[in-house]
Amino acid sequence: MIVRGRRSRGGSLAAVALAGALLGTICAGAAGHPAFASTTTQGHVAAVSADAAVPAVQITLVSQTPVVATEGSTITLSGEVANTSTAAIKDLSVALRLSPTPVRSRAEIPLILAGTAGRTGVNVAGTETLLAAELAPGQRVSFTVSTPIADLHLPANSEVVVLGVEAVGDITGDGLSARQLGFTRTLLPWFPNPAEVAPTSVVWLYPLSSAPARTSENLFLDDHLADEVRRGGRLSGLLDAASEHPSSVSWVVDPALLESLTDMIDGYRVQGVGKHTTPGTGGADAAAWLARLTALTAQAPMFATAYGGPDVVALHRANLDLDIARATTTAAGLPRQILGRDVTGNFAWPPSGVIDDGTLNVLQASGTTAVVLSGSFLRPPPSINYTPSGSVAIAAGGSVIRGVVSDPAISALVGHHAESGNTAAALNDDPVVREQTALALLAMTTLELPSTTRTLVVAPALIWTSDEVTGALVNALSSTPWAVPMPLGQLLTAPPSEITRVRGDYSARNIAAELPPYFLNSVAQGRTQLAALRAVAPDIPDHLSVDFESALTRAESAAWRASPATGRELLMRTRAGIADEIAQVTIMSRAPVTLPGDQGVIPITIANDLDRPARVGVRLTGTPSVRFNAADIPAVTLAPGQKTTLEVLAHVVGTGPVSVQISLLSPDGQPFGVPVDMQVKSAAYAHAAGWVVLALFAVLAILLVRNWISRRSNRANSATEQGGPA
Repeated sequence: MIVRGRRSRGGSLAAVALAGALLGTICAGAAGHPAFASTTTQGHVAAVSADAAVPAVQITLVSQTPVVATEGSTITLSGEVANTSTAAIKDLSVALRLSPTPVRSRAEIPLILAGTAGRTGVNVAGTETLLAAELAPGQRVSFTVSTPIADLHLPANSEVVVLGVEAVGDITGDGLSARQLGFTRTLLPWFPNPAEVAPTSVVWLYPLSSAPARTSENLFLDDHLADEVRRGGRLSGLLDAASEHPSSVSWVVDPALLESLTDMIDGYRVQGVGKHTTPGTGGADAAAWLARLTALTAQAPMFATAYGGPDVVALHRANLDLDIARATTTAAGLPRQILGRDVTGNFAWPPSGVIDDGTLNVLQASGTTAVVLSGSFLRPPPSINYTPSGSVAIAAGGSVIRGVVSDPAISALVGHHAESGNTAAALNDDPVVREQTALALLAMTTLELPSTTRTLVVAPALIWTSDEVTGALVNALSSTPWAVPMPLGQLLTAPPSEITRVRGDYSARNIAAELPPYFLNSVAQGRTQLAALRAVAPDIPDHLSVDFESALTRAESAAWRASPATGRELLMRTRAGIADEIAQVTIMSRAPVTLPGDQGVIPITIANDLDRPARVGVRLTGTPSVRFNAADIPAVTLAPGQKTTLEVLAHVVGTGPVSVQISLLSPDGQPFGVPVDMQVKSAAYAHAAGWVVLALFAVLAILLVRNWISRRSNRANSATEQGGPA
């Protein structure tokens, strides 16, 4: 028996909303899971008459039992009826209705729920139940209607039955008699002879992941994980939903989640206001959650996604293919270490189940053997009038990779997640119809080819939310004659479907949803900084190097699509931590230098304030370069805390100071850290100017002497001429 708790008001129009969303999902093109995102739930009702767009009452179903109807069982529907009109309703009653026409195809289900495919049915005798002699506006009343399955006179063959609950009453003052004031539909799979069908195998991918908001210093930017793992939290709810039949689903875990929870156990800090931090509150709950996960999955296979759920297509488009490989190849080792059990890696799950050819090739080259894609992206050809198995071989990088193709309609029904916009708001108020719709879709999949076994894949998003529908469907898989659970490993080892899928385009809409290029460019700069730090300080502690690298990988998570501010904060803090390490190897020389000649030695003092040796060289670059030249100083090793002065032979051309930039170099000759500016000039030209002045003075003196001698000679000649013979 599946019993659901009382839901919030809003039952009368939800079938229309749900059906519209489901129809969009079934018919969607290449845009990934479509969506329930634009749906708003107002309840689940379809009025019989065209002018009854806004019913006088809203009917909300809260329970439908049993899931598997058999001869001798009794079908029971429970719920609430609310008076949404402005007048009192007299003699309000409900009754069960049965449509003589069963569901004829999967595609017809959303039309039935929307009320556009008929199926109003006929009253089931003996089910009319008086609820209230008078129900005031805004009031609501509970109901239960039931009937033995035998009284429905269902056929001997398997089919999906359409049931309805109608509300009849007399609205005070409207001048009309009692009539139907509300109507809601639900579905009931009927398989009287289970052996006559080959049940559909269901691979339910059950992802456990969360936004990896943890810095390189193991500072948590928020405490959302504490909320998610405590009783009633999102991650705790996922374990609850699968707790009765944990082997009915295929567990897929994000290594970054396990790592964060492990760090929480021994105590952790959470970012507060400004520079303040506060103690985290989820250590005990994290330990309990991990212990519970270990116990639940002891006999169930476990798979690991890439670390942190990276936005793989965005990374490829940003030329960060190595980052994809890094996140992929480290996926299985960490869960094995934390959980102490075998975990299968090489499993990719791109956001929304869409991908481009280039990224697919990168994944294949990184060792990925299977990738989860949406059936809205890999569609069967129009000529196929049934649901093909969700396993295909995809050409990638000169080889093949297994495509695990989800059923988008059922995947959207089983749970809700951040990427689906208003999905949770749209569907949470209609759990009965969601559950029965999912079961009906599975049943109709089986009835498409009742003698042929096929495999259907259920795959909600990596970050998703369960509810009572999730748990009910997990439990139902173990008891329905039309569907049986299958482990993911069995799907991957079985031959793929021979039906060729039509791959959709990776559209502009998909690109717009990615992590932005400027953000990934900053990640790339952080990678470059970290590589330089490793080259200069090769004895960098393993934990520090890995912490920086892992934090940069967490910054590449697709989770930051929905929380960009947290992603930017994580990246900023990680790069700041790397920069702080780099800044501890410094250039101390800044004062102007005057060379005694046109060349000379410039002393450069550098210091290593790291707690480990650093190996750096020095380069001096002048502006303009034609006026300054200096050979690079090869890398030298500085012990922790050591200062040393290196002598750089330089040559200066011309008068006046030259701006010189001093840069540290890594051992492979790459710039390291922040350069320092200084002024350099030569005294050689001042000395040359002095000799020129002396030479000019000497020339001037000679000229003066010559002029004086010439003048005396002229006066002597003049006197001789005047004193000649009389």
